[in-house]
Amino acid sequence: MLLYDYNEPNDELTALIRKTVTVDCGGVETKTGKLIDVQADYLVLVDEEENNVYYALPHVQSISENAKANSALFFSTNSETRETIRTKSFEELLRGLIASHVKINHGERESEQGTLLAVNDDHIVLYTEDEGIVFYHLQHIKNVYVQMKKEEEIAAENEEATEQEKGTNDPEQIFPYVNAPNISTLFTQLTHTWVSINHGGSETVEGILFLRGSDYCTVVNRDEIIHINPTHIKTISCEPKGIFQPINQQKETAGKVEEKEEVKKQEVHSEKKKEEGKEKKHRH
Repeated sequence: MLLYDYNEPNDELTALIRKTVTVDCGGVETKTGKLIDVQADYLVLVDEEENNVYYALPHVQSISENAKANSALFFSTNSETRETIRTKSFEELLRGLIASHVKINHGERESEQGTLLAVNDDHIVLYTEDEGIVFYHLQHIKNVYVQMKKEEEIAAENEEATEQEKGTNDPEQIFPYVNAPNISTLFTQLTHTWVSINHGGSETVEGILFLRGSDYCTVVNRDEIIHINPTHIKTISCEPKGIFQPINQQKETAGKVEEKEEVKKQEVHSEKKKEEGKEKKHRH
């Protein structure tokens, strides 16, 4: 299934594979890297840090080629052996990234990063540390940024994972959330709850969601009643923006305190060992 009505890869873009290009989606920044794959409705770019960025082609406004950079070796990446997800459509690509840590709309104001939990008919579900669950409208996803992990980082994560975590493959069991097949059903299930719409940008709206009519949904915030066209809704979350930040900061502070206490214990233990060694030496 194609999210966008693209039948096959564009020949002009395919000719740019292995070349250094700059991709512009009309956002706050462009991205330069090596083009390593072009599919019917998306392309794959490797940036300077050798991370993968998957772009939905309908949101790509322009692709420029740097002839000077392409005349020399710009990246050390071997595109033939590089690890990347190759699917026929952008939607299939997203499904292949479920349970992975991703960044949605990298370089945009409404950018969020977290664990991809689900890909439904017209939206995805993302778990973020600061905002909790965020629902992204598929039509407004410009790119997906995937940071490639080093072998030692993967080994360390596997070593830290418990047997119970390894046996849990269902993301919904780890992060409970409203799992609706489409946004229309999602709105129905979120009726009379506090929502944050299009958070992170100038179009942010927060308030109590009410059942929408045939064309608009309604959000009430104190004396203000806001009617929103659903086609312009990029993201929906069920908590005010940044609500989890204080909790995460407390956890981070607690972790640093525990780390300092552990260091002190080790120092005391080390000093005690030294004193014991001196005493033994003195006796002899």
